[in-house]
Amino acid sequence: MAVLFVTYELNRPGRDYNPIWDYLKKHAYCRGTEKKRLTSSWLLDTTKTAKQVRDEMRPLIDENDVLFVVKITKQWAANNYYCGTWLNDDSRNW
Repeated sequence: MAVLFVTYELNRPGRDYNPIWDYLKKHAYCRGTEKKRLTSSWLLDTTKTAKQVRDEMRPLIDENDVLFVVKITKQWAANNYYCGTWLNDDSRNW
């Protein structure tokens, strides 16, 4: 079980984000909002590894897109981060 940080940059103009969002929303998640920024950055609470998530997302993005997936630990630090309460919830699977 892990909390993963997933961020991406889709480089093709007009790219349809829905398949990516649909995949990410299959997990317990928190992400930024338009007002809070970081809209392409997601936190996932999942039983999958970073490699599994990367490999499953690969068909949803183009060759020139950027995707970064990393496992984070309970020892994290942030300032004014929208998902801070979500991260601190006792139900997280660290």
